[in-house]
Amino acid sequence: MKLFTIAKIEIKKSFKATLLLSLFMCLFVIMIIAIFDPEIFAGFEEIMEAYSDIIKTMVGSAFDLGTIGGFYTVEFLSMIWLWLGIYFILKAGQDIPTTIENKTIDLVLSKPLKRREFILGRYMRFIFSILLVLLFIGIVTFIMFEISPNLQDQEIDYSELFWALTWAFLFVVSLTTTAFFFSVFLNRKRAISLAFGMMVLFFIMGNFYGYFEEDIQEIKRISLFFYYDPARILVSHSYENVLRDFLILFGYSVVMVITSIAIFNKRDIPV
Repeated sequence: MKLFTIAKIEIKKSFKATLLLSLFMCLFVIMIIAIFDPEIFAGFEEIMEAYSDIIKTMVGSAFDLGTIGGFYTVEFLSMIWLWLGIYFILKAGQDIPTTIENKTIDLVLSKPLKRREFILGRYMRFIFSILLVLLFIGIVTFIMFEISPNLQDQEIDYSELFWALTWAFLFVVSLTTTAFFFSVFLNRKRAISLAFGMMVLFFIMGNFYGYFEEDIQEIKRISLFFYYDPARILVSHSYENVLRDFLILFGYSVVMVITSIAIFNKRDIPV
């Protein structure tokens, strides 16, 4: 199919940048795991308890700095929207506008190519990039968990780590899809601005809904952040509603991509 050809071309173009991002994030993960000390960081829980509820809600439903799962969640997974989300929002938000502004889209759409194939091909590049980055992060994390001397007394459930990273993948994809959606009908600046605005709005609604009036707290259910809580797996060791949250994040991305195709098909782009 032509969309796979487009995806292959776009993946090749961004492959070097994806590898550099993977390298940077792997080094960051190595640093996080290397500095973990269960005796030292367990004491920080008392300090964290003294913080306001606003600060504590930012790290998820539970935290446990005395275990590697809890520490990894607080320092990395709970902030994945910052470490990876912002990068991919920037890239996805300017994807389609860039092809329009530099006129390369004229050449592409003048060929016997359906617009949905063009959109899906471009979108698959981001899916592959996110998957590759998190794959490298997962491999490095597994290796560090095995060889780090400071983790010898830690009980590590690798299946929990796998599902937590899968959750992170679905969450970053959903943030990226939001930016990609805006890119199909807005210029570069507006698409990125709206994507960041939506992320901030989702963040506030998904984390701080408890501070809203009781009759509007259900607004949390339209936030992507409400459906992302890796601490539930790595700290509480619970899979309650995890499948539901996986399906909602996946379904959101699918709906947004389908809507993006519908909008782009009707967009007037003379070639």
